[in-house]
Amino acid sequence: MDVKRDMTVAEAADRLGRSTMSIHRLIHSGQLTTTGTVGKALLIDRSSVERLAATGTRPGRAWTAKTAWAAMALLSGQNPTWISPSEKSRLKSRLRELDADAVCVLARNKDKTIRFRATQDGLAALNSHLIASGASAMRDETTAETFGMSGGGGIAEGYVMSGDAAALANAFGLVEDPDGNAIIHEVELAEPFTEGRAPVAAVAVDLMRSLATRERSAGRRVVDELLHV
Repeated sequence: MDVKRDMTVAEAADRLGRSTMSIHRLIHSGQLTTTGTVGKALLIDRSSVERLAATGTRPGRAWTAKTAWAAMALLSGQNPTWISPSEKSRLKSRLRELDADAVCVLARNKDKTIRFRATQDGLAALNSHLIASGASAMRDETTAETFGMSGGGGIAEGYVMSGDAAALANAFGLVEDPDGNAIIHEVELAEPFTEGRAPVAAVAVDLMRSLATRERSAGRRVVDELLHV
């Protein structure tokens, strides 16, 4: 626990322009990460606050994981067979009303994100076990061209099925760290990944949650473009 890196509930409320009660709701919903306490003060990981400040918050309920992945599929030109035709029609209409920031916020339940710290050797090995997303997806030339980015080195980010993160952590000596260089997204649905890759909209949304301005901008631009195809 690094007290200098962490924030109190009051500091997080001030940073996000929200009430302390709202901060507790964001903690309960998993949008903010707590790191412990000092005395009676609850501490919140600063990077989780900054990620939320970058992507914004929005009143109302987020999509369920099933609906969020259906939205990712529709935006990516895929057919979400796990929802009914009527649900798909309603979701298409809803997407026409949204912007990229709203999509990012509403899709927050699409996965459970766990951040780890890994060695460089561990990163290289871990990447081969993930369906790449975020900056790691830029190792693919076509994806890099879509986002106007390059690289993907220095981190590992991608998707696994629910429960697999712990096994990977044990296998590669990963240590949980809110600022870590290994980002694992656990999902319940396998259907969005039948092509062996993450839908481009999901890659974009994951980039929007980065603390790097260039990555956030690239992700936001692609989501906006997908919304207006």
